[in-house]
Amino acid sequence: MICFFNTTKAWGGGEKWHFDVAMRLITDEIPVIAVTHPDSTLRQKFHAAGVKAHTLRTNNRSFLNVLKLFRLYLFFKQHQVDTLVMNLPADLKLAGIAARLAGVRKIIYRRGSAIPIRNTWLNRFLFKKVITGVLANSFETKRTILSANTNLISPEKIRVIYNGLNLKDFSEKENTITKAHGQSLIIGNLGRLEKQKAQHLLISLGEKLVKAGINFKILIGGDGSLKENLQTKIQNARLSEKICLLGYVNDVHAFMKETDIFVLTSHWEGFGYVLAEAMACLKPVVAFDHSSNPELIADKITGFLAVPGDMEDLFNKVLLLIRNPELRKKMGVAGREKVEKEFDFEKNFQQLKEFLLD
Repeated sequence: MICFFNTTKAWGGGEKWHFDVAMRLITDEIPVIAVTHPDSTLRQKFHAAGVKAHTLRTNNRSFLNVLKLFRLYLFFKQHQVDTLVMNLPADLKLAGIAARLAGVRKIIYRRGSAIPIRNTWLNRFLFKKVITGVLANSFETKRTILSANTNLISPEKIRVIYNGLNLKDFSEKENTITKAHGQSLIIGNLGRLEKQKAQHLLISLGEKLVKAGINFKILIGGDGSLKENLQTKIQNARLSEKICLLGYVNDVHAFMKETDIFVLTSHWEGFGYVLAEAMACLKPVVAFDHSSNPELIADKITGFLAVPGDMEDLFNKVLLLIRNPELRKKMGVAGREKVEKEFDFEKNFQQLKEFLLD
């Protein structure tokens, strides 16, 4: 029995990964159970798919609650859990310890954030005495796991398996369409409206494009705590006709179809899933040259990597794509080929299945 344990209320890349992998394992008739937040999107998606998700509310101190630990201990015993997969530090502390006490054979911490892990006594205990393996979504994420303490866990216990895309959901026949004269070119961005994603930089990009006399629109999909802040900045910059906050986007494929260039402004990415989605739709991509972005973008082949934090460089690379439709088309085709080779869900799932069941 494989247990997917994720008690965040929000929906993001990690939650999508839990759902997609769990459902694919079920297709292969591998027994799966899930533990989620009672009000989470993840629970709702499991419910809609006919999969019962056990619910639990947690916080960063839940591991100090002896009753919760004991109940989880009994839960893992009752369901004969053989492999536990967690995505959150809080879940690692609570469910990881309970699983170790219950004798769960494989205790996997999936790390999806390229942020260094603090070298605390508790983390040293968890990585040395509780976790049996770490699943990283990029080599950059693997690097940051050990950056504060190279002895935190043996590198051999960290397995890098890229997130995969179900390519059947992304038509391979689409390509960048040359805009008719006077028609706006569409720049897309998709992600949570949070500090990490740095969508405020798209406003700076918009100002530069206006000065360059470009007819454009920037569509930003996603929701988050910075929505009102971003809307105010857009209005103050007098770009309300040029930059649109779309809110949560349910149909990513349809969103990508509308764009000509995809631009990611994040300060860091564990794995830029939206970059792979844009490339799957044959769209050229532009992002800063840091964290895992170079693992997804082949610079000057599938898109451009800009100097980190350098808006002038980012602008110049976007402008080059705007003015060169053939280059957009060429990079789009190369991006699709890279996704098919490295980020196909089925190919990566077989590696993951072996890792979880071994």
